[in-house]
Amino acid sequence: MTLLQFFFIIAWVIILILAIDISKKQKFNALHFLVFLWVGWWLLTFSLFPGVLNHIWWIFGVARWADVLVYVSIIFLLYFVLLLLNKHLENKEALTWFIRELAIENSEKKKLKDEILILIRAYNEEKTIKNVIDSILDKGYKWILVVNDWSTDNTRNIIESYKNIIILNHLKNRWAWAALKTGFEYIKRYKTDKLKYIVTFDADWQHDINDLEKFLKEFEKDKKLDLVLGSRFITKTKTNVPLSRKIILFLARLFTAFISLVNLTDAHNWYRVVRAKSLNKIEITMDGMEYASEFIDSISKNNLRYKEVPVNIKYSEYSLEKWQKNSNAIKIAIRFIWSKFFR
Repeated sequence: MTLLQFFFIIAWVIILILAIDISKKQKFNALHFLVFLWVGWWLLTFSLFPGVLNHIWWIFGVARWADVLVYVSIIFLLYFVLLLLNKHLENKEALTWFIRELAIENSEKKKLKDEILILIRAYNEEKTIKNVIDSILDKGYKWILVVNDWSTDNTRNIIESYKNIIILNHLKNRWAWAALKTGFEYIKRYKTDKLKYIVTFDADWQHDINDLEKFLKEFEKDKKLDLVLGSRFITKTKTNVPLSRKIILFLARLFTAFISLVNLTDAHNWYRVVRAKSLNKIEITMDGMEYASEFIDSISKNNLRYKEVPVNIKYSEYSLEKWQKNSNAIKIAIRFIWSKFFR
């Protein structure tokens, strides 16, 4: 027995043990098991009958049988890496779920009885959160739900200084997608028939509460609307979006139209209002920035009726510092495609 044959036999035994063990634990499906079994079978065949390789190499169009092994090994390693990636994503999602449940369980449970609820996600927003909340209260909107995403500055103390605000505290920073999902889950559990609209509002002083009237007017015009989306580009608005960001947003619009079949003028504007009755149709499962595309994807999947309205977005040095880097756009798109089609 050659050293190469010995290596193949050891590899086959390891793969077989892994396949059986993982299959018993139901960590992957039957297709995954068959892939493991197929690769293991060929390794065993090559180990016990190396002469077989001399008769099958031509099937793959390569000059040497050893090349076949190299190519098969690369494919299998890639497959194994994808399995590990899936496992990593599952662990992240499980951690986010656990933090979400703790936040809801440790919060003050209030039945949501007003027509309009403002949902704010906050992470280290001590410079702006007070002005944002005051502007909302000054306009007469009394029901505010803030998801404090493990802020390490004075954000939590500022929020808690208001008596009637519902606060959900994450015990670890899970970013905007998780905070939005936490808010939605709380609302689903404690909303009443009186609650009509949920407003997603930023804590960094970008959104203008005066624009909310535009959203509500659209709901009054069309009783079948499921949600109304804010747009910086549907008409000329008082929005100072940097040129580089405009390019990224334009590409995001094309990406959304192609992947989700939803044509928006502004695919990543988080000033939005959802009809409470339609909230269960909004899906956010992805644990990353791709959640923004998943939100839009829900419109297509569930045939939600939507409308866009122009909104004014104020950008400052402070808010621009908190933006995602433009270079992350490609990474986010790849993760969304992977999660949508291959998980």
